Amino acid sequence: MKAGSVVFDHTDPGLRPFIEVGAKVSLELFDDARKNGSSPRELVAAIADTATADADAGARELSEQLPSTRRLLPVCREGCSYCCHGVVMASAPEILRIASFLEETRSPGELELLKARAESAAERIASLDLAERAAARVPCALLDEATGACGAYSVRPIACRAYHSGSVEACKKGFDEGEPNPVLPINPALFHVAHAYSFGMMTACAAEGVDPGPYDLAVALPVALSSDRSARWVAGEKVLPTTALSDAIGRGHAGTLGELAADLRAGRLDQAARVAKKLDPDAARREKNKKKRDRRSR
Repeated sequence: MKAGSVVFDHTDPGLRPFIEVGAKVSLELFDDARKNGSSPRELVAAIADTATADADAGARELSEQLPSTRRLLPVCREGCSYCCHGVVMASAPEILRIASFLEETRSPGELELLKARAESAAERIASLDLAERAAARVPCALLDEATGACGAYSVRPIACRAYHSGSVEACKKGFDEGEPNPVLPINPALFHVAHAYSFGMMTACAAEGVDPGPYDLAVALPVALSSDRSARWVAGEKVLPTTALSDAIGRGHAGTLGELAADLRAGRLDQAARVAKKLDPDAARREKNKKKRDRRSR
């Protein structure tokens, strides 16, 4: 997540079902990859793409259920890039996915320029703390400063998808004053539900014995771009570099993910079906009838 952002509470009973869904969907992707013989790169893409898509959809759907008086709409738009100078913490599969996307969509010349820009940014910020990073205002290597557009928008991490604001003025003020954690008006559903899916995906990674992260995107990106590290990640290696900042945040994540992985294994993440049934009592009947129809059509 964005370092210094609103705190995410993994024990919140309102968020546990989303964590559960994210974890179980990701576990199914690991199982499918083993059954189908998918390559490590394909598995990484499936995990990252599914988690980010589900985070987007889940956060939007819950937001739309809020009363209009509580549903703050973000004013974020292409070209507004104040937040693209902050710290982004992303999971290992998300960062590896961004690297593979760039390799697949950029020409060799474009990729070399991007690598050089990413390496320069990483060198400038790797040793800085949160306050120093905010004051330095180093742009993300993926940001096109001329247009304010993200160069990997379709595969951007959940931290970037969840981070938003209802006030351009508040963002500008935080940027101009070098605030590491500016106070912004946000829609809580968009923030918390998206991060719940992120924690669910990382919980599955922890349960599978692979490194979930998180890592500092700006520092890890040039390393991820240097070679395809998907196979080593799937084998259980830690393939991305850490910083003092990511280490500090990672220690907190490790405890949370360890607890969630234990809950997952013990069956304590079991609220999603109950919540769905409460929201839609006929869902179970429809699913049962669908299975009957499917069996008859075979």
